[in-house]
Amino acid sequence: MDDSGAILCQISYLKDMLDQVNEEIEAKIQTTREIESEIVKCSEIETSLAMKESELTKMKCVADFEINSLIQVAAVGRTCSEQLEKELSCLRMKRQESLKRIADKR
Repeated sequence: MDDSGAILCQISYLKDMLDQVNEEIEAKIQTTREIESEIVKCSEIETSLAMKESELTKMKCVADFEINSLIQVAAVGRTCSEQLEKELSCLRMKRQESLKRIADKR
């Protein structure tokens, strides 16, 4: 009978150990679920940030294109302005020459 009492005591002890191991496993499973949840959240944030980065890259490309276009327009405008200044200078010189010839004829 003592043997059966000892066996029951040992079974009870082993059951307690098994319960403790099961509790630890459940705690680990819960921790794993929390980590997986955080990973999903991080993944969603990463996806959102990648989309924003893509949008910003697109905006930058459009802005670069607009800036390059404006630089070209400014260069053409500058060239036209310089040409008009030269033409105006020539016209002024011709005017001065004409006025001088008229004055000399008088």
